[in-house]
Amino acid sequence: MSLSNPRSERGADIFEAALVLPLLLTLMFGVYTFGRGWDLYQTMTRAAREGVRQAVTTNCAMCGDTSYSTSTIQSDYVFPALQAAGLDTNNTLLQSSYQQRETDINSANTVCGVYITFSYPFQVMLPFLPVSLSTIDLTTKVQMRLENQPLAPATCG
Repeated sequence: MSLSNPRSERGADIFEAALVLPLLLTLMFGVYTFGRGWDLYQTMTRAAREGVRQAVTTNCAMCGDTSYSTSTIQSDYVFPALQAAGLDTNNTLLQSSYQQRETDINSANTVCGVYITFSYPFQVMLPFLPVSLSTIDLTTKVQMRLENQPLAPATCG
């Protein structure tokens, strides 16, 4: 049989497709999974930013320096933003990792601020991935400077 004979290449297309298709599908799933993970991280950061923004301001212009409580920030600002994106706010990792604290935000201890940090599990959907690597904990931390700074020296928290 000569190489120019079409019969010698019978099945080559199927063989090439069998080699390339799993790689192509893995790449497509990887792009989708990365995009979904990035969207989840951006949603978490936006929710934390909204909570911190409320925490650094006073809750009413005429009330003086009264601020929202940690539980109010969590239940009225952060968790509703997560729920609007379809995330489960009853998740045990989210509940156990949520922190909101007023603290020094520079090394000289002269600027007070608030930070919110929490984690959320992200399910990775890639073929050929071991089960032990199928969940990644995404973590976000957002901090802002307090609107009304305490008198020097700063006593935060």
